[in-house]
Amino acid sequence: MTLRLISYRQDDGAPIRVGALVDDTPHDLLSAMRAAGVELPEPACFESVAGLLACPECLDAAREALAKADASSAVEGATILAPIPSPPKLFCLATNFMSHMAESISQKLQGGKQQRELDTPRVFMKPSTNTVIGPDEPLHLSSASQFVDWEAEMAIIIGRPAKEVPVEAAAAHISGVTAFNDISERELKIWEREEERDWDRFFDWLNGKWCDGFAPMGPCAVPLEDAGDPDELDLMLRLNGEEKQNANTREMIFNVAEIVSYISHICTLETGDVIACGTPAGVGKHQGIRLKDGDVLEVEIPPVGVLRTPVVGP
Repeated sequence: MTLRLISYRQDDGAPIRVGALVDDTPHDLLSAMRAAGVELPEPACFESVAGLLACPECLDAAREALAKADASSAVEGATILAPIPSPPKLFCLATNFMSHMAESISQKLQGGKQQRELDTPRVFMKPSTNTVIGPDEPLHLSSASQFVDWEAEMAIIIGRPAKEVPVEAAAAHISGVTAFNDISERELKIWEREEERDWDRFFDWLNGKWCDGFAPMGPCAVPLEDAGDPDELDLMLRLNGEEKQNANTREMIFNVAEIVSYISHICTLETGDVIACGTPAGVGKHQGIRLKDGDVLEVEIPPVGVLRTPVVGP
């Protein structure tokens, strides 16, 4: 069976627990293990999805238990959170699909003709504590919102820590995948400027990635063993049921091993770090479509499922 691991809580303020979706029904993993009589190989690993993904023996035990799951471990009224609710580090890639590069505002940022190829990935970070939200959690537009946009992405999750790993060894440090939406404010304006100075546009672009709730993630995390080749996954986005993005991760400029290797030479990647690997063509900016109250976004990656995000106006 395909393991679809979730982080959830029963009530507001309750501890976060680890579960799994079985036929889209949330089950508490520890309850399923007890009911099936399956021992915990490493009990500490079952305290978080990130820890569980990093332990192959634990994943095998979880599969064994969930194969026998019944109503006794099903959870009523669970609030499903992002699978990695507070990543130690949350990385994103800009223009990692040629199709998006062709339509990207990065052409304007560079002030010249966009090259068809890149020599290195364009990596940036989002602050995880305020941006990450889970499936079905509303994206709240603020009074400062001007042109809020979507970017459907596949995100990879780090299992074993990685420091200066070569490309050929990097895939072994990836533990799972999930769906991600790199929500972006395209026309950020907080204060008026008397003049545009060098780098102002770049920082407007970057800061427009940092707003509250701008990193929907989920609904689950799928171990790499179950997800298949992360460089061969379909990726789709729908706005109010209408398809806006449709691509495959094979179209990425830098594959997941190259991404992990590159970032690991900048800083140590830790268990539970999340890397969103870039978006294809079809963002709203280039269609003149900005998100508004009442919109519903759906990012779909078949092994993961559908990440649904309703939009709520200011």
